[in-house]
Amino acid sequence: MARKYFTLVSIDGSPNCPWAIEFGDYDHDTVWDEYLDMRDRGWKRSELKILTTGDKQADIDAAVALLNKDI
Repeated sequence: MARKYFTLVSIDGSPNCPWAIEFGDYDHDTVWDEYLDMRDRGWKRSELKILTTGDKQADIDAAVALLNKDI
């Protein structure tokens, strides 16, 4: 069984800009710290998400693709 993996993704808000992976880790607190750092650098909450998936690259890619399907 795959372990939980947390991935921080961002979108810059420009037209047709897809969500992109910024950072990932098995530890949620580590990813949360990166999220907070990006917020401190001016990123809006609406421009950041933390995804929870399995730890296979295909799982992560599928979750990001799902976010981007309507862009």
